[in-house]
Amino acid sequence: MLTVLKVYLDWMKTMKWNELIKLLKTANSAEEIDEYRNEIVEFFPALQIMVDFDQKNHAHQYDLWMHSLHVVANLPRNLEDGMLYLAALFHDVGKPDCQCKPTKPNDTSMHYYGHPKRSMEIVRDVILPKLDYISETDARRLLYYVEYHDDRVSRKLKHINRHMKLASFEEFQNLMLLQVADAKAHIILPIIQERIDVCSDLAGTKGLDLYQIYVRQNKMEEKSDSFNGI
Repeated sequence: MLTVLKVYLDWMKTMKWNELIKLLKTANSAEEIDEYRNEIVEFFPALQIMVDFDQKNHAHQYDLWMHSLHVVANLPRNLEDGMLYLAALFHDVGKPDCQCKPTKPNDTSMHYYGHPKRSMEIVRDVILPKLDYISETDARRLLYYVEYHDDRVSRKLKHINRHMKLASFEEFQNLMLLQVADAKAHIILPIIQERIDVCSDLAGTKGLDLYQIYVRQNKMEEKSDSFNGI
């Protein structure tokens, strides 16, 4: 009887999980996702701290919870990788632990130095251990998206080189989509618009062009190493 009950409860949990991923992938707005606030927080209690958390920063118009939902909704709808949508939901969960007061004159904004790493740690140590139906591959991708969601990039090859040591090119382009979605959930200051433009380019053909250069250079280096070994 206990075995049957456990199977049933596991099935119910899986059903809720699938419904949540579908919601994040297909909802048309942050407000639509927010209608399921209680269910989402029940599923991920670590997210409760984000609800009504005032970011007190001049680049933000939403509390931390609604900002995260806007990031989810700003992603292209119904992409294959569900971890990208979870990363959008989780990406700033470490901010409350990192809040610090301004130190420069005339700066009235709170700051959150180191929050991407702290968010990754919470996902890794608190959230993921309770999600036994996420594979190691999915978990690695999720942690990559969360930890590097605020990583500053440019249209230079060096950034492709660095991220190819961390992830696949497809995952890197997904990360750029996440950065665009995150930036669009801010007040669009000039520096924010610049980030949107750069990351949009890297998520598209410009990123592919750089990746092809990266691949060619790697092949040349491999040939050189092979020749030197003769």
